[in-house]
Amino acid sequence: MRWANLSGVAKAAVIFAVLGFVIALSSTSTSSINGVTTCSYMNYGALLFGALAMMAGAAGLIGLRDLPAQTRSLNIAVLVGADLVGVLHVLRGIGMIGGPCG
Repeated sequence: MRWANLSGVAKAAVIFAVLGFVIALSSTSTSSINGVTTCSYMNYGALLFGALAMMAGAAGLIGLRDLPAQTRSLNIAVLVGADLVGVLHVLRGIGMIGGPCG
């Protein structure tokens, strides 16, 4: 894979997908009422960069017809991968995967 063969939107999608693993701003709250404990967790960094990766991936997939045929399949793979990682980040951001409330 060559970085130069990727479209600008694909490069942005990759950067957003990686930043979702690196930047975290999270909050956790717990409460207990009558012995029933509730827990709430949000990772705003993962949520933000996951949404950005998904939007960039979708925008890149829409504009694929403008790319040369020899780089189109590489861009498709990278953009779909960024979309999948974006979904993972959104699920992490709302605490469904890997949160402390599990």
